[in-house]
Amino acid sequence: MDYLTSLLTTMILLALGCYILFAGRKYTGATLGIVGMTVAAKLLAVMVAELETGRELIETQEWTFVGIALFVGVLGVVIGRFIPRLGVFLIGFAAGASIALFLYDITSYLITDFVQQLESWVDWVTLAVIVVGGLFGIWLIRASKDEALILITMLIGVQFIQDVLGLDKSSSWTAIFILSLGLAGLLVQYAVYLREMEAVSELTAPEPLESSVAYFQDLQLED
Repeated sequence: MDYLTSLLTTMILLALGCYILFAGRKYTGATLGIVGMTVAAKLLAVMVAELETGRELIETQEWTFVGIALFVGVLGVVIGRFIPRLGVFLIGFAAGASIALFLYDITSYLITDFVQQLESWVDWVTLAVIVVGGLFGIWLIRASKDEALILITMLIGVQFIQDVLGLDKSSSWTAIFILSLGLAGLLVQYAVYLREMEAVSELTAPEPLESSVAYFQDLQLED
């Protein structure tokens, strides 16, 4: 039963990761829901449950934390669906916060071992790092919305898939696989974006004006 649960969880998470990697920019609501859920799960796992990944909340049957993460995900879908502009900025914030979580171990070491301060300071400093990362994500979205969304969702999707598969980060094969995935995600999403821009430009293009030669030809015919 545990094996089937683990397999089902892996398949679902892989599907979500592939969605974010290849189509994350297009559907704001679904992307914000998935990103919000995963970031909330990772925050709860690292800062509350003393685990390493959000998936471990399911494996250790921390159903209260899983429920909170799911609620955040549903809230993200609702916000992204009905307030898409706010949803885009929240995606940037959540992405920045997720990336900043990588600094957790470094922050913990610097405070508890190097600076010799109390461990109670770790969570506060980590929270500050997360907020700064989130604000950077918002700035990136404001600077270049679509391109930034493509880059952000690609990074989140790759990270998502790597965590789900539990790939060895020190392996050269893992690096090649991750780089290939990231490049594929960028190419697919950017190709879709270019097609959308081309369709919009065709719809908004003004009617071509008659050339002066055609105008004078019409005058001669009328004479």
